[in-house]
Amino acid sequence: MTSTRTTATGERGAPPPALHAQDLVVEYPAGRGRKVHAVSGVSLDVAAGETLGILGESGCGKSTVGRALIQLPPPDSGTVRLGGVTLTGLAPGELRRARARMQIIMQDPVSALNPRRRVKDLVWEGPSIWGSGDATRDKDTRTDDALRDVGLDPATVRERRPHELSGGQCQRVCIARALLLDPEVLICDEPVSSLDVSVQAQILNLLETTTRRRGLSMVFIAHDVSVVKNISDRVMVMYLGKVCEVLPSDGMQHEALHPYTRLLLASLPQARRGPGTAGDPAPPAELPSPLSPPSGCRFRTRCPLATDLCSQQEPPLRDIRPGHRVACHHVEPKGNHA
Repeated sequence: MTSTRTTATGERGAPPPALHAQDLVVEYPAGRGRKVHAVSGVSLDVAAGETLGILGESGCGKSTVGRALIQLPPPDSGTVRLGGVTLTGLAPGELRRARARMQIIMQDPVSALNPRRRVKDLVWEGPSIWGSGDATRDKDTRTDDALRDVGLDPATVRERRPHELSGGQCQRVCIARALLLDPEVLICDEPVSSLDVSVQAQILNLLETTTRRRGLSMVFIAHDVSVVKNISDRVMVMYLGKVCEVLPSDGMQHEALHPYTRLLLASLPQARRGPGTAGDPAPPAELPSPLSPPSGCRFRTRCPLATDLCSQQEPPLRDIRPGHRVACHHVEPKGNHA
């Protein structure tokens, strides 16, 4: 997917975002007075029709951000705005109605579907709850159209239950169910990680085609660098609950500046590493714990550029160039290392 936007979070003169989050904090109790610092002050914007990829290792908080956006559960602090509606703080009934405009696709498509229900009922679940087209003829027509839109033959699958479908077919059913409510924003939480490689490509092509045709905004969460890079317009890189870098996907390979982003890119087979990455030593294998994250920059314990400043001060997320923001003390606006 080729990026056509250079708008970064907070850029002046940009149109109002379809989805905006400010300073999201999510913490989980871990007993004995301890907390898991899952997400710490994450902000993001998603423009209308844009796909924002969220990238990072397992445990970095990217899935928690996705769930906080849709208020499952609500963040401990921070705000989420969908269009002109602020979701955080809404009464339960109002939140439920507003949240219908934002749908989520889960990582495991089989467990996301009720095993006792048939495909036709699973796809129609949203409209049946919201009273959108209650006539039987309307139900059958719209359900079949939705299944065809995701590449399934209604005559073959509509009477089946999830255990009678493959993983890829179940994920297509999940996508059809999400799209039938005509959402404005689609949140995809690792939607292809449990699928075979060939099926992954089919699902990714389906999501890309669907978002373009419908003008949907999408938040695509994954740990696979190549997948996020290819489907996204912009990429937000996370590490241990913090945002490290936000940059356009089409320039990611050569313009990434944060040491962690460059580390992720270097993990690709035959990766063409960006400027300034040659000779960077490999980081220690042991990761810091989110129960007690490092002071200052959270990546400093694995960073080849770390200094005393990194342990004393948390680096702010700064504009390096239009559409490109980095949280690193050792990156200057021109892209040179300090």
